[in-house]
Amino acid sequence: MTVSNQHPISVEDMGESLANFSLDRESVLFALSRLPDEHSINKVTVEYEIQLLRILSVGWAISYFMEDHSEKAPLIKKFWDVLFEFSKNLSSVTSLTIGKEVDYFKTLKERIDTYLKAMAEVPHVKDPASVIGPTFARLCGNTDNVHVIMAGNRIFHLSLEGVKHFLESIFSSATDQANQPAYSDRRYGSAEC
Repeated sequence: MTVSNQHPISVEDMGESLANFSLDRESVLFALSRLPDEHSINKVTVEYEIQLLRILSVGWAISYFMEDHSEKAPLIKKFWDVLFEFSKNLSSVTSLTIGKEVDYFKTLKERIDTYLKAMAEVPHVKDPASVIGPTFARLCGNTDNVHVIMAGNRIFHLSLEGVKHFLESIFSSATDQANQPAYSDRRYGSAEC
């Protein structure tokens, strides 16, 4: 995700960018590439669960990093609106392909509940990944596989870092622009006389 320092970005554009980031396949493929070729690991299931976890991690990161910002609620709304539309389209295509009703957004909600329940069972957890990774591995059918646990941890951390970096770049460039004089030219200095 790159951000132009020249033009401020709207909350709607931020929400779309973060939704697209959550759907980006690069980090999913990176996490999958780190898994060993073991017949006990169903890579199709792991890939499916990684994508769900990535989306949820980005959504959680928005809430976490935007805690004190007035833009939090509209940004979260836009993020989930984009994902709802994506889910609706994906569900429709998948349902037609396999001949069975599929509701991807419902699955996302179920996974949110699963991860939140797991977090609630470990009060005062210092690192959420210590709960996310094992929960992810259980959802993949590999409860005790350290490689699958680490894949969940990795996608969680990569998602958080990506959102943090994106938001910092937005808000630091907005702060920099607010502190700039109304007119500035490096050759002539500021417009102040």
